[in-house]
Amino acid sequence: MEKALRVCNSIARLTAPTGAERKLVHRLAEHLKAKLVHEAKRQGLDAEVRVDGSVAKDTWLRGDADIDIFLRVPTSLSRVELEARCLDVAKRALKGHAIVERFAEHPYVETHVDGVRVNVVPCYRVAQGEWRSATDRTPFHTDYVLSHLSPIQKKEVRLLKAFLKGIGVYGADVKVSGFSGMLCETLIMYHGSFTKTLQEAQSWKTPAMIDLEHYYKGRENELTDLFEEPLVVVDPVDHGRNLAASISRRKLWEFVAAARAFSKNPKQSFFVPRRTVPLSVDGFRREMRRRGWNLIAIEFGKVDAVIDVVWSQLYRTERALRNVLRQEGYDVIRSSSWTDEECLNLILLELESLNLPPVRKHVGPQVARSQASEQFLQKHLRESRSISGPWVDEDTWAVDQLRENTNATAFLQSRLRNGGRDAGVASKIARSLKRRHRVIAAEALLAFYRKNTNVARFITDFLKGRPTWLG
Repeated sequence: MEKALRVCNSIARLTAPTGAERKLVHRLAEHLKAKLVHEAKRQGLDAEVRVDGSVAKDTWLRGDADIDIFLRVPTSLSRVELEARCLDVAKRALKGHAIVERFAEHPYVETHVDGVRVNVVPCYRVAQGEWRSATDRTPFHTDYVLSHLSPIQKKEVRLLKAFLKGIGVYGADVKVSGFSGMLCETLIMYHGSFTKTLQEAQSWKTPAMIDLEHYYKGRENELTDLFEEPLVVVDPVDHGRNLAASISRRKLWEFVAAARAFSKNPKQSFFVPRRTVPLSVDGFRREMRRRGWNLIAIEFGKVDAVIDVVWSQLYRTERALRNVLRQEGYDVIRSSSWTDEECLNLILLELESLNLPPVRKHVGPQVARSQASEQFLQKHLRESRSISGPWVDEDTWAVDQLRENTNATAFLQSRLRNGGRDAGVASKIARSLKRRHRVIAAEALLAFYRKNTNVARFITDFLKGRPTWLG
């Protein structure tokens, strides 16, 4: 307990923004807010402009401030008008800065000013509970936290955020599918502290349920009917929403496992993990030789979509490729996706073997199903690839067939040649694959590995396959 307290106190000092940083961030926020107010008035847009998020709530981590500015507009504007007019106001107010269009439920803009990330987000000016878009809740979240989170608990929130970030589960975006800032604040308001939150998390059972405002007091069983997720944290400003809905099962249980590990052996590396040092080329060659060179990389270029959509389509494509390989008879051990979020994308697949035997058994219908049996017999008595049978295998028909492809690399090349839509590849990635892609395996992986340090770091992490907090 004493060691945990020392570690937490040390991290608390490291994560609290300095006085100079607070001054810079707040001055910049007010400056940008004024520019947005001016531009909205100039364009005749009735918008309430306000600073929200972690900067407004004073729960951001040192050196990691996001200035979130919301444009709250009347509900008389259509969704198309909300997007077009608010984004135009934002882009003109931020003229001179490199702007990236992001996407949540609807588009918003992101830029960097004086080294600080700035998001300008449209939403509707509504009464609580009368939501027109997902972002409408954010101003209510800010007001709720400001009125319920004590100054001491702000330090606890920063500890929790730093811990989650250190173990790789912080962020509700598609890329991470982890814990949001508002969820961190709600957990601290509910449990009281960082250490208590970790203590409670260690014994979570599925589904774990937290209802800060006691909306469902006396009828907790209704929560299992309303929400399917393994962790349910009722939004304190919207009883019909689960703040933890974005968390994947993997990220949830990684948090639980890390909470247990920290309790046993508290150390700063949970909060500040060491940066991965890529394997040397010789080290990579030795690792591949040990694994039988059963790793495939699919590399392709720019995907024409905002980054949240890119990550979503990457994950969908990764799942699809795992499925087609398994359907063909290949055993997929693991897979992972990576992008530099600009012009390079990568999907890794590790198989038990890149090669399959030339013959496979194909099981047909039950003999009792006369019509299906007749169709099966007619097909396979004439099928040149059916080299044995048909025979009755207990109560079903079966044949031995020659495989069309016995090598996973060749199989993927054939399925991706035209973009891979028929293999389940996501639409925007399929367009990128049609322009250019490579299926890389065996010795060709060495040349690819040594070309890009970030790629080498990603592949090294994949091969290590172990959370940094496990050592």
